[in-house]
Amino acid sequence: MATNDVNVTGTQAPLRVLIVEDSPEDFDLCVRTLEKAKLNINAAQVASRESFQDLVATNTYDVILSDYNLGSWNGMEALEILRQQGRDTPFILVTGALGEERAAQCIREGAADLVMKTRLAALPAAVCRALSDKILREVKERAEASLKENERKFRVLADSIASAVLIYQGTQCRYANRAAQTLTGYSGEELLSLSSWDLIHPDSHSVVIAHGLARLRDKEASVRYEMKILTKQGEVRFWDVTPGKIEIESEPAGLITALDVTDRKLAEVTPERGGYHDPLTGLLTGAQVQIVFREEAKRSERTGRSFALLLLKLEALRQNNQELGFAEASRVLCKLANIIGGVCRTSDSASRYTEDEFVLILPETPVAGARRLMQRIGERLKNELRGLPPAISAGIAVFPQVDQQKSSRIQHESTKRSQFEKRRSCTSLTSIAGTASDLSEDTV
Repeated sequence: MATNDVNVTGTQAPLRVLIVEDSPEDFDLCVRTLEKAKLNINAAQVASRESFQDLVATNTYDVILSDYNLGSWNGMEALEILRQQGRDTPFILVTGALGEERAAQCIREGAADLVMKTRLAALPAAVCRALSDKILREVKERAEASLKENERKFRVLADSIASAVLIYQGTQCRYANRAAQTLTGYSGEELLSLSSWDLIHPDSHSVVIAHGLARLRDKEASVRYEMKILTKQGEVRFWDVTPGKIEIESEPAGLITALDVTDRKLAEVTPERGGYHDPLTGLLTGAQVQIVFREEAKRSERTGRSFALLLLKLEALRQNNQELGFAEASRVLCKLANIIGGVCRTSDSASRYTEDEFVLILPETPVAGARRLMQRIGERLKNELRGLPPAISAGIAVFPQVDQQKSSRIQHESTKRSQFEKRRSCTSLTSIAGTASDLSEDTV
């Protein structure tokens, strides 16, 4: 048996790692890989069945890494020995070529993960994930056993992980750990008074409902899913959510654990995967609508068919941010975006052009048609927004009736505003300013 101590930081106790490996070179490679990832570990190597039995019987380890082929025995036999001794230590296979079917079988039989030796760069993430999963299991077990009796221990444990942990009864939050407060921007007290529907992004309401209904119909159904939330600052974040069930004072409650996967989602964003969509509203971005505008202008030049451009500006947005808070102002933007998406045709292109402006491109639409669409948006705003609807202003331009040189592109905000003001003098542009109720009337 060989040992290797790796001290990355003196502020944390080292992870106790047992590596079941008959190759000293592969053992050293695993240690170096974990050390490179700045994991603080105390690693021990063992190769024989007898030594492994003695070690797990007399020592406690945070994680066990094991090769599959160990000469006269194998890694799954090591896992069985571990289970026979009543240990719940995360067990990760680090092996050479194994075959897809056998790899899947190892996972089904209890291996926490499987990492190929040819892809050891994935080992640190697998170790962290296995440790996190174990902590989450312990959190759930403690909560399900008795939240009230073990509240202090539960809070300490829940506050020690990077995942958000929230407990809900209906839409009321009963508990939020430190990570949930950090990830949402709300204090614990604010989360306790905030409805779950105000935290969940409007785009994800149907996703949450659908998974809840699926869970009611089939208790064994997979319930892990991704959803979007709105932080206190109005920022959109992506969560990988795993819900569970517990009881609080003999009443059913939902236990939610969530990993923030925003960075991964943003890294995956490409034009082919919807990278041209505004993360808050789901509409096209300003950059994408400029491309649509140019293509539509070229089509109009070729065919002689006109198209309309409708601009909507949400007035006093920054004032609303200060008065209502960023989250509420973001919900207003999402509501307006949903209304726009609901009234547009499939051939129309709608975008959030700037922070408080929306641009709609309406192919083969005269000014009267654009005006009717604008009035429908006003009527929907008036009917669907609680309280007084926000003040908005709107403008319509029809192409190619306006000056072609001035209409060749939509530029950055300052240039766009200048051209927009020039277009106001054109007979094909009608401007309206007022509240949503004003827009619902035929004032043009």
